[in-house]
Amino acid sequence: MPISTIAILSPGNMGSAVGRFLVEGGFDVVACLGERSDFTRERAEKYGIRDIGGIDDMVAASDLVLSILDPARAEEIAEATAAAMKKAGKSLVFADCNATSPATAEKLNGLIEEAGGKFVDVGIIGGAPDRKENFPNFCTSGPHAELLQPLDGKGVKILKVGDEIGAGSAIKICNGAWNKGAFALYTAVMLAAEHYGFTEILRERLPKSQAGTVDKLDAAINRLPSLSGRYVGEMEQVAETFASIGMPDGFHDASAQLFRMLNDTSLGSERRELIPDDRTTLDVLKILIQDIENS
Repeated sequence: MPISTIAILSPGNMGSAVGRFLVEGGFDVVACLGERSDFTRERAEKYGIRDIGGIDDMVAASDLVLSILDPARAEEIAEATAAAMKKAGKSLVFADCNATSPATAEKLNGLIEEAGGKFVDVGIIGGAPDRKENFPNFCTSGPHAELLQPLDGKGVKILKVGDEIGAGSAIKICNGAWNKGAFALYTAVMLAAEHYGFTEILRERLPKSQAGTVDKLDAAINRLPSLSGRYVGEMEQVAETFASIGMPDGFHDASAQLFRMLNDTSLGSERRELIPDDRTTLDVLKILIQDIENS
C-alpha cells in the first residue's frame, strides 16, 4: 500500500518534529490545526506541515494517520477517524503512537478495523528527532506493522517488535513506567523535603548514594510541570496495564495524581520553549510547594 500523504494528530513537540523530517523525506504531511494555538500553527507552517481542515478532510486526503498526542485523547481521536472513514467509505492506515495500554490498543484496533482501515500499534521510545539524527524508535507491532517501513530513516527508526497488537504499546508502557515513575517519585520526595525545609541537605546527600541518577532527575524538575498534563493519562495507562497482569498499580496511580497536581500549579501552563535557563531546581520546588500549599 503506497504512502504519499501522512496526517499527524497532533503536531505538538514530538509530532511536529517527526512531521518536519517526513516532509524533508518527500512525504506530503498534513494536520488539523483549526483549534491549535498560534504557536503550533506557525511551527507547522515553518516545517512544511499543511493545515488540512477537519477530520473529514484529513481522511479524504491521507494514506496514513499518525496519532501522536495526549494518551487520554487516543480513543477519542481513533473514534473520530473511524467515523470519518465510514462516512467517506475510505480505507487508510491508522498508527496509534501514544502511551496506551495493550488493552487500549486492542480496543483502538477494533474501531479502525470495523471502519475498514488497517491498524498499527506503535510505542515511541526516545525524544523528538533533531538534526543530529537522534531519531526516536517507532516500535511497531501487529499484522500491518510493515506498512510503516517506508518511514524508516526519515525522522524515525522503525523497529518491528511483534506480530500481535499490544507489543508496541507494552514496550512504551514499561519504558514510561520507569522514566516518568522515577520523575514522579523524586519530585514527590523533594516537595516533601521542601515543605519541611531540608531540601538542600537532601540534595547534597542523595548524589553520594545514587550517583548519576539523581543528576538526571534533578535536571528534569525544571520543565516537569510543563509536561505533567500529558503524563497524567500515560500513568493511568501504566496502572491499568500493571493491574491487568497482576502487578501492583498503586504507585503509578499516585504518579498520575502527582502530575495532575503539578499541572494545576502556576508552572503547569508554561511553554517548554520559554522556560528560563537560569531558573534552578530549588527555585522550582519553592514555587511548586507554595502553589500546592496555597491551593
